Amino acid sequence: MERTLNAVALVLALPLAAGAQDDLALMAADAFTIDPEQLEDPAAVIADYEVFNPVTGGDSVRLCNGHPCIGWVEDLHANGAVKHKGYYVDGRLTLYKNQRPDGSLEREFRSVDALRSVLRTYHANGQPATETRFNDGQALRYEEHYRNGQLRYAEEKHRSGAYYERMDLYATDGSPISTLELVDRRKVEFVQREYHPGGQVRCEGRARYNPLRMDTQRIGTWTYRDVRGAVVRTEEYVDGKVHVRR
Repeated sequence: MERTLNAVALVLALPLAAGAQDDLALMAADAFTIDPEQLEDPAAVIADYEVFNPVTGGDSVRLCNGHPCIGWVEDLHANGAVKHKGYYVDGRLTLYKNQRPDGSLEREFRSVDALRSVLRTYHANGQPATETRFNDGQALRYEEHYRNGQLRYAEEKHRSGAYYERMDLYATDGSPISTLELVDRRKVEFVQREYHPGGQVRCEGRARYNPLRMDTQRIGTWTYRDVRGAVVRTEEYVDGKVHVRR
């Protein structure tokens, strides 16, 4: 059974996380049909060990024989297959892989260098599910894919972590639902678009990040169109609020 989601405009103040994003906060106002078969079954996810990974937000220490684990530790599924193999330093994970009972890879975490690391997860069918890239412990880039391999969501933060430089959401057929594009780095201004099913732009306009308020507000003229591309109304924004509607 398919599900249809009605959603609101892009929300620019949500924190980047290594988990799934909130469709209701990110999808355009039109109803997009999402086939649940293209989303991963939660039962196929093995996230038990993230509590031991400080990079992904874990704050727990794993004990081995009453002491913080050091070196390689391996856990097994009930059928004897390897579930988890990780390298621990003072009870904290630094490198690991998780596998499902059938032996398929569920996730892997590794360091790229002294500051950068990456966490990748995989759907049960082998397709990439998510990729999160960290820099100095901060998640700056995140991508999520449907089970068919199609990109579902992508976000990227400025290296300071203050604001998003990209937030794009796509339907299962690859058509865009909502996009955010940084177009002026000096002023920190974006072009934000929402789409009708099928790819026609529903609305578009600019937004600007305000460091004093630590949020992003709509500015200038926003244009709304119907499914045929005809303009149905425009709105003029001042300080993030509608000043004139035509």
